Amino acid sequence: MLTGLAVHGQAHEAAALFHDMWRSGLKPDGVTFTAVLTACRSMGLVTEAWEYFDNMEAKYGVAPTAEHHACMVDLLARCGYLDEAMAFIERSPADPGASSWGALLTGCAIYGNLDLAESAARHLFKLEPHNSANYLAMMSLYEQHQMFDEAESLKYAMKARGVDARPGWSWTQVGRSVHVFEVDGGSPPYPETPEIYGEMSRLVSQIRMVGYVPDNGCGAYVLPEEEKGGNCKMCCADRLC
Repeated sequence: MLTGLAVHGQAHEAAALFHDMWRSGLKPDGVTFTAVLTACRSMGLVTEAWEYFDNMEAKYGVAPTAEHHACMVDLLARCGYLDEAMAFIERSPADPGASSWGALLTGCAIYGNLDLAESAARHLFKLEPHNSANYLAMMSLYEQHQMFDEAESLKYAMKARGVDARPGWSWTQVGRSVHVFEVDGGSPPYPETPEIYGEMSRLVSQIRMVGYVPDNGCGAYVLPEEEKGGNCKMCCADRLC
């Protein structure tokens, strides 16, 4: 129940259930706190998450694990507390794993913090050298900062290390049918792809008429100048979906 509430963003309901369990004599364990911290993360409840985390061992007798540390880093980073997330990682009793560094990198990508992102990426490239998501996140950040040479270098580093970028997927349900979209993959094209791209082109033209300026800094690939402002942002799976 706690996990279900957490996944669906019902943090306050999850907290109420947690306290009901405690008052009824049920002792929480590590899984319980993972669910509670996840619930706090879904709603950005930083103060509440700190209270749960700080009381885990002192009040409830549950020693925080690497997973709990990663939950806290993810919460702090997603809420914009990047320096606090970094400090939390640095004072962790155990060596932080890829989950913590990955959470920090995600937060840095959201808020455009290049310095901390590079620090997180250096650790991630050692911990999981074949995870393409880390390279693509850094490439995107470099492009946001107009550092196209660095982005291109990472692209070549991926090739040299044999890192393949996994295709993007998205799903949408219409009635009783689930439609699956893949980008940059090897699957056959979606039957209605021409119509979808035509509609997307029409919509993009309309929003440009009212002042929309494409954000070319958040793409996963370096684009030549002549291609910027074109349809470069129309290739992601969620847009197709």
